Amino acid sequence: MLPNPYDHIPSSALRPISGAVGDTVFHQGDPTHGLYVVQTGRVHLERVGPDGERFIIHRAQAGTSFAEASVFSEVYHCDAVFLEAGALVRIDKAAVLAAFAEPEFARTYGRRAAQQIQAQRQMLEIVGIRRAEDRVMAGLVAGLLDGSVVEFAARLQLSHEATYRALRKLVQDGRVKNPTRGIYHLPP
Repeated sequence: MLPNPYDHIPSSALRPISGAVGDTVFHQGDPTHGLYVVQTGRVHLERVGPDGERFIIHRAQAGTSFAEASVFSEVYHCDAVFLEAGALVRIDKAAVLAAFAEPEFARTYGRRAAQQIQAQRQMLEIVGIRRAEDRVMAGLVAGLLDGSVVEFAARLQLSHEATYRALRKLVQDGRVKNPTRGIYHLPP
């Protein structure tokens, strides 16, 4: 089942896609076909920098959508790669555009877009924090540690070594609990 508002789209406009780790959903510059909803697994949207380095610009997991802007574009502006094997549903671009005629679809789509913008702005604020310890704490407060510490470090744009050091210091100071290896949370 698709999350609201995509559950309003006719089934004829839905295409299931599955992929293994490392499989590409689309490449930057490919013609757009629609947006995607992750049913299982995880997908990263990535751009390649001028020196060939890859930047993760979005992480999509089960129940979330990605490539929403593609319905207004002729080509995809990044690569989408399976980070974890899973299943997606591609929603046809024309069907999404047609659904905008329904006020409830348009409102819900707009609300989801606004929430994504807020989350992105929060990430920019957190990444702008200079001290690693403060950035890690802000990331924990924001609930960004929902996978491995290495993934958390990448989201915070810190090395995993700096992130582990900051976590260790936060635990020593009693600001963070570490009940078991790899598990960190704020005290009650």
